[in-house]
Amino acid sequence: MEPTVSPTETVRDRGELSPRSRGAFLKAVSDFQTELFRVSAGFLPAVPRWELRREGSALVFRDARRVQDLRQRCRELGGTLGAKHLSRGVAGVELIETLCHAPDADGAFRAIFGVVKPALREVLDGYLRDDLRVFDAPSIPVVEANVAELDRQIAWAKEQPEISTPVPEEWRQRIEALTAGLRTAMQTGSVAAAPVRRGRKIGRLPVLRSVIPNGFVEGRALRPEGYDTDYRKREHFMGHNFFMEIQAADSCASLLFDAPDMPWDFYFDTARHMWDETRHCEFGELKLKSLGVDIRTIGVANTAYVLRQTIDPIDRYAALTTQEADAFPGKHAGLKDAIEHRDELAARAWSYDIADETQHVRYGHKWIPVMIEETGEPRSYDEIKRDAENWRRDVLAAAYSTAAQAYERGVGARA
Repeated sequence: MEPTVSPTETVRDRGELSPRSRGAFLKAVSDFQTELFRVSAGFLPAVPRWELRREGSALVFRDARRVQDLRQRCRELGGTLGAKHLSRGVAGVELIETLCHAPDADGAFRAIFGVVKPALREVLDGYLRDDLRVFDAPSIPVVEANVAELDRQIAWAKEQPEISTPVPEEWRQRIEALTAGLRTAMQTGSVAAAPVRRGRKIGRLPVLRSVIPNGFVEGRALRPEGYDTDYRKREHFMGHNFFMEIQAADSCASLLFDAPDMPWDFYFDTARHMWDETRHCEFGELKLKSLGVDIRTIGVANTAYVLRQTIDPIDRYAALTTQEADAFPGKHAGLKDAIEHRDELAARAWSYDIADETQHVRYGHKWIPVMIEETGEPRSYDEIKRDAENWRRDVLAAAYSTAAQAYERGVGARA
């Protein structure tokens, strides 16, 4: 294939096509995409439609997987990734911060999927130069996979009602103007910046109070009378309780946005953690559907999410991971119970839940010490773990106990 070269181009003018420069470009794109999926995740707890919230969680992780591949190719080209992700040094950071000021979650969806991702797709498509399909051949499938993923998401977004959400004209114009400069920003590249050492607060993020999805009643999962003797009642409670992991998914989504600057793999693991918790909600949906129960009729709460939002990211992360560590005896008992009652669906749900939560506990062991170091936290790992356990007992459990008592008295309170 003949190379596409302008008659006025010289070898010196084309120095930006060297391996190191191409690596720097891929780093800029991967850094921007990281911040873009972090903002997308940050708005998820405020998304009112459950189906969009569920699918959005999966898309955040798919984006993280594509970024992971870009970063690997950047290393191969001699690009410098740095010890940690610097959110303030990302190319296109002004666009990222403007997205955080979206009027609401639906408006953020319209901007991200209707404006920014189509522009990013064109930037990446421009990387696929015919004259570099030999020299830079290993980059081609990585970039093509990213373009294909963006095509898939853009096509999907066009079918979602949120894509036509009305937004303030001035804000929309600002997004479009900044997006028009995206290619230049990526070519300029990421820059050095001071690390963010505390939880981020930009625009409307983080979301302080998650929304109860449209059409769902507000309530909590309570063990029914006869729970100990009636498996039908136990499997109903199990399905409901699985769906209540929406609060853990939302907490991970918020943490993905407002965590301090960390090694990039932390954001990848947190995106996976978030998606896992959303999948666990789907376990509950499947189980309740098999019982002929509409998940929207049995209640969902946001108490745990709201309370976790009152503590710093490091304590929130510790609260999530230590809670999962303490839940294994109950999970194994549930698996045994399902097997004894030949409940294949429940047994599969418990098995995958145990596998996922085991990984989440590992995440906590891995990342809490790193977060201590990156933030200058004076407490030790053991002290943070102890504080998390005390917080769960004295704050979270107490709030649930009070709400349960009010519910049982019939005053209409919901956790």
